Amino acid sequence: MDFVLQNEIRGLMRKRSDCCVSLYLPTHRTGRETLQDPIRLDNLLRGAEKELVAAGLRSSEARELLQPAQALLEDTFFTRRLAEGLSIFISKDFFKYFRLPIHFYERLHVGRQFYLKPLVPLLHSSKRFYVLAVSRKSLRLIECTEFGANEIELEGVPLNMREGLGYEEESIPLFRMSSQASSPGAATMVHGHGGAIESEKERLWRWFQILKDSLHPFLRQEKIPLVFAGVEYLFPLFREVEVYKNTLNEFIEGNPDEIDSLELQKKGLRLVSPYFSMEKERAIRRCMDLLGGGLASDNIVDILAGAAAGRIDTLFVNTGAEQWGTYDPSSGRVEVHSERQTGDEDLLDLAFVHTYLNGGNVYELESPEMAGKNAAAILRY
Repeated sequence: MDFVLQNEIRGLMRKRSDCCVSLYLPTHRTGRETLQDPIRLDNLLRGAEKELVAAGLRSSEARELLQPAQALLEDTFFTRRLAEGLSIFISKDFFKYFRLPIHFYERLHVGRQFYLKPLVPLLHSSKRFYVLAVSRKSLRLIECTEFGANEIELEGVPLNMREGLGYEEESIPLFRMSSQASSPGAATMVHGHGGAIESEKERLWRWFQILKDSLHPFLRQEKIPLVFAGVEYLFPLFREVEVYKNTLNEFIEGNPDEIDSLELQKKGLRLVSPYFSMEKERAIRRCMDLLGGGLASDNIVDILAGAAAGRIDTLFVNTGAEQWGTYDPSSGRVEVHSERQTGDEDLLDLAFVHTYLNGGNVYELESPEMAGKNAAAILRY
C-alpha cells in the first residue's frame, strides 16, 4: 500500500491546471478478477482521452498527457501486489498514483483541479491518530489511520534517553511506578531500593520534558489522539509531564522496541475506535441541533461559501453523491445545476477541499445517516 500522507493530500488539493485527470478504480490482490483490473484502467484512459479532446486538446496531446498512466499497462504493475483500490492523478508535468485499502467505484473526472472526495476516509476524521513508542533506547512517532501506519522522521529530536540527557547509559536498578489511589492527582510512588531510585525518576522527568519541547514542532497544531506505547512504569510520569495533552488514558503496554509499526497501529486502533465513535456521534447530534439556526447549514451554496471563507468547523459529506455547478472564487458566486454542464465541478468536492485546507473536520456519511442530504456543516461563526 502507498500510504497517503496528509501533506500529499494537501498538495493535490492545491494543484490547479486546465486539465487535471483523476481516475479511481477497484483492484484486487488475488483471484481471477485481477485480470479485469488492467482492462478497467484501459477503459478509463480511453474515456479520459475523449474528455480531454472535448475540453480542447488534440488527440496527440491527450495521449501524451495520459502516457504515464498508460505505461502502467505496459509493465508489470498489475502483476504486483495491489490493494483494494487504485487512484491516479495526472496533469501537465505531474503524475501520481496510490494503491489504497479502499474499494473505489470506477470514476473518471477531468477538471481544473483533482477530484479528491473519494479520499475522505483517509483523512483525520477517519480514525487518524498517533502512536508514540517510548523506551530508554528508542523513540518512534507513528502516524496512523485505520488503514495503515507511517513512521515520521523526527529531525532534531533526541531518539533515546542517553542522547537526550547526554550521559552514558549506566546500570540502573529496576523499579516500577504506580499510584496509591486511582483518583486524579494521586501521588506517584516509586518502588525499588537504593538511593539511585529517586535520581532515576528525576532523569525520566527531564527526559519527558525534553520530549515535550522537542516534539512540539511536530504536534503543536494537532488535536488528534495519541496512544502511548511503553512499559507500565513510564506511563504515569508521561501523563504528569503532559508531553501531549490529547493522550489517551489507555496505553499499549510492553517494550515497543519489540513491536513493529503495523502491529502498534493495530493495537492503537483498538484503543482509539471508541474515542472516534463518540466524537462522530457528538458532532452529528450537534449539527442536527444547530440546523435551522445560523451556525449550521445543509445548503450547498452556504456550505461552499463558508468553506472558502474558512468558516466551516465540521463538514459531513455523502461521498457517493455529486452536486454539479460552478464556483467563482473572486466573487464567491455559486451556481447549482440539476445536471452536469460544460465547465462544471462537483460542488461537494470543492466544499470538502476548502474545508480541509482551512483546518475543518470532514466526516464521510452514508445516505441513511444524512437523512437524504448530500452535505451538512457546522459553522465556526
